Amino acid sequence: MITHQEVNLLTNYTAREGVAISFFLNTDGSERNKGMWDIETKDMLKNARKELENLNVNRKYLEAAEENLKRIQKFISMENLAPKYKSVAIFVNSVENFYQIYWLPVPVKSRLVIDKNFYVRPLLALLEEHFRIGIILVDSRNARLFEAYMGEMLEHLDFAAKTKNPKKPLLETFMKREKRLMQKKVEETRFHLSSVAGLLKTHFACRHFDKLIIGAHKPIGDHLARLLHRKLHDNLIGIFEIDIHAKENDILLKALAAEREFELEEENKLLRKISNEIEKDGYAVKGIKSVIEAEHDYNIHTLAVAEDFSQLGLVCPQCGMPHFEGKTCTCCGEELVQVSDVVYDIVEEAARQGATVQHIRGEYLIPSLGNVAAMTKFKKGELVRTEEAAETEA
Repeated sequence: MITHQEVNLLTNYTAREGVAISFFLNTDGSERNKGMWDIETKDMLKNARKELENLNVNRKYLEAAEENLKRIQKFISMENLAPKYKSVAIFVNSVENFYQIYWLPVPVKSRLVIDKNFYVRPLLALLEEHFRIGIILVDSRNARLFEAYMGEMLEHLDFAAKTKNPKKPLLETFMKREKRLMQKKVEETRFHLSSVAGLLKTHFACRHFDKLIIGAHKPIGDHLARLLHRKLHDNLIGIFEIDIHAKENDILLKALAAEREFELEEENKLLRKISNEIEKDGYAVKGIKSVIEAEHDYNIHTLAVAEDFSQLGLVCPQCGMPHFEGKTCTCCGEELVQVSDVVYDIVEEAARQGATVQHIRGEYLIPSLGNVAAMTKFKKGELVRTEEAAETEA
């Protein structure tokens, strides 16, 4: 499971010696096979060697880069590529003993980039697009905390050790024994749930997750939800029934179902909002051409893309800006190159600009929006009027 900390490490890396090689390969077995991976890898390595020849790099670093490329090819040619993952990302600079592999459970665009810095735009797009979910399982005495991200799950084993029952008696001794024991159990449960809520707040502050799901039998789950800190309560997306000792796979399936229900509701809200804005010529655009034009104006607030939608297009090799047509980049003037699926580049550019990205799995609205649509920051023509006003004031 790739973390924000690991991506930050890659983002802040600058090679003092040698070159930084970033390699991404789409290994989605539903659409591609190993033969295609090998061919695609060889083509990327061939182009990389040509690029290295044109770089002003001393022989020692060129030899190290060549060894890195061979290492990548050897890894991809292995027979045991993890079948449950859909992409692999490799970051390497052997001169500085840096070699890191990440398996990704979602497909990314295959590419190889040589620079002084690692190319992390695809990872940033993934972090922007996918929720990191905290899953708290709780009963009257115990608690377990999990973190789920892109279909993978990790248990925070230190969390359970911190949840303790009160040591001192909570009630007066004059009460009848039966009533005293029952009331004590209720009070201990309340204390326990209050402790769990406090620990969750601390954990959330240190290791932020985007959404929270509670797994518990009623009314325990509902009571914990009422005790949550406001920020955590605002991020609560579901409560499901499950035993505290359930297997991880069962927990993950329940959590993914709760997440999917939440996502469907959010997707439908977004698509209805986009449709309404388009009907009144408001803050939205539809269709790949209009969305790309909005990206050129840095005018994307929220991007919605049909999950399986792909489209031939063009991209600028210099600034990475996607294009629907033309020969040169309208942003930097570089000659454009054709790509088999410009949707990857649209998503990456939207994430780079700070927009929210949602892949839509529902089918009843997105086709009418051209399979790609967006909420915008400005109405069509509004930005032009703003620029004209500024020129008039000047």
